[in-house]
Amino acid sequence: MKLSQLNAFRAIVECKTVTAAAQRLNLSQPAVSRLLASLEDQLAFSLFIRKTNRLELNDEGKAFYLEVAKVFEAMSGLDSAADSIRTQHFGSLNIAVMPLLSNAFLPRILAYFLKQSNEIKVEFKTYRSEEVLRRVQSQTIDIGFSFIDEQVAGVKAQRVISECVCIFPSDSILSEKVAIDISDLANHNLIRHEKDSTQRNLDALFNRYGIQAKEMIEVSLSSTAAALVREGVGIAITDPFTAQIASEHPNVEMRPLAFNLPFEFDITYPALKPIHRHAEKFIEQFLLMADEMNITLSIGSIRDLENQ
Repeated sequence: MKLSQLNAFRAIVECKTVTAAAQRLNLSQPAVSRLLASLEDQLAFSLFIRKTNRLELNDEGKAFYLEVAKVFEAMSGLDSAADSIRTQHFGSLNIAVMPLLSNAFLPRILAYFLKQSNEIKVEFKTYRSEEVLRRVQSQTIDIGFSFIDEQVAGVKAQRVISECVCIFPSDSILSEKVAIDISDLANHNLIRHEKDSTQRNLDALFNRYGIQAKEMIEVSLSSTAAALVREGVGIAITDPFTAQIASEHPNVEMRPLAFNLPFEFDITYPALKPIHRHAEKFIEQFLLMADEMNITLSIGSIRDLENQ
């Protein structure tokens, strides 16, 4: 069916007569009548009950008019959408983030991003890495930040590698160090992370060098470890993103490690559609922020997780 037919139908409904509809549309009365007749022929049912000089919708006409109204409502939104496109004030961005990056670092990036992207709607949701991956795989998320240890169809990923650092209370003896070696961790209250890959690698180093750290507390989140360091509970080996934010507090200091302890995660994208342009801008802001904070990153090429 043609838009001209629907437009004539809507005009007749709203004007009640073909004559009035014709005047609104700047058409002849026979032309409007022909458009209505051709629409009813195509639908194979009538739309109006004809009463003297007026037309009233029948039940089928009422049902059809509700659907036609949706069409014109959608069309009316095209003007505002076009205006938004012209001014670049439009769009949406859906981000799924593992807890480690969702508490401080990425929200700061998002704040800068929103200042540069007016009227963009953002969903910023926190999930465990497995759920982030599942949502990216469903193609409903534009960007995901997660740990990955499996092959998954429908997902592309970009590995990000940095180095862990040490954070400690500002009154700690470690503040005299330029860098923290593995032996420096002995006899300090070490705030442990749950058995993630970084903690497992640190434990392996302790075993290799015979280091006995005092482990008083184990936490699930890096932000919790940072908060405990701020309260003077102990020291923590953590990712550089959490550490940089934490070290802005006067009670917390940060030092690089004198030994290699990588921190790795993946930026993920839905594989079945092009990378969202707002997603590209967000990642650009992510890299700029890391550079401004002197966080050295190694960024891998985008790979297909199904074939890695």
